[in-house]
Amino acid sequence: MKKFLKFVVGVAGAAAAGFGAYCAYKKFVAKDTEEDDFDDDIDDFDLDEDEDENSPEYIKINPDEAAEDVKDALDDAKDAVEDAAEDIKDAFN
Repeated sequence: MKKFLKFVVGVAGAAAAGFGAYCAYKKFVAKDTEEDDFDDDIDDFDLDEDEDENSPEYIKINPDEAAEDVKDALDDAKDAVEDAAEDIKDAFN
């Protein structure tokens, strides 16, 4: 059991040391290369050409009409529930 515990602690220590080295590398050494890679690609994009083709179509919603539609749907649902309740009453009488 002691050997297994030493093995687990050793593996965890090695993993922590490796992760620390990786973080230090990313923070100090590879810091400058990440910023430069993306900046070079920005000039290649021409956003003005695709603007007309891929622009989304917006739908204007009138709140008053939407409220009326909801009220109509609720009235229809209410009528359907009342009809179903009457049918159930008639079936048990």
